[in-house]
Amino acid sequence: MPTFSVTQSLSTNPPEVFAFLADARNMARWNSGVAEVDDDEVSPARKGARYRYRFPGRHRFHQLECSAYRAPSLIGFRGQRMWTPLGIQSVGYTFRVRPGEEDSRDGSTLEMKVDVHLYGGMLLLVPIVALGWRRDLPEDMERLRGMLEPAVAERDHEPLTW
Repeated sequence: MPTFSVTQSLSTNPPEVFAFLADARNMARWNSGVAEVDDDEVSPARKGARYRYRFPGRHRFHQLECSAYRAPSLIGFRGQRMWTPLGIQSVGYTFRVRPGEEDSRDGSTLEMKVDVHLYGGMLLLVPIVALGWRRDLPEDMERLRGMLEPAVAERDHEPLTW
């Protein structure tokens, strides 16, 4: 099944990055594949913790499970299989947080990996699904970076003055 990843250097330290990612409610703030995480059902992150979340364009909630948890370096979430008229899909998110470059005391490197499992007729759509993730994943990482480094994101998007 297709797997996609993107890596980003951040000025935020690893424990802060991990804490942000471990709060499942934050996913809807930056991840284009998550429309909402139910606030009433959110429990502290740990392997096996379950959350209610909704895909964009869907009214029904699905389960999102913490599939990996090793603070402060690894956290993963796996979404419940979602039925579509063409088959079933399931998405997993894995985040690896490492200290930044060796010559820097602060900062971190974040790798975000998405693995998609497709079943039935959805297998025919692998090229289209891959195109969507290749387009969306870098944009999602940029939104995540903006959440973790608001001052940097504002500076990068300031209009040029002559």
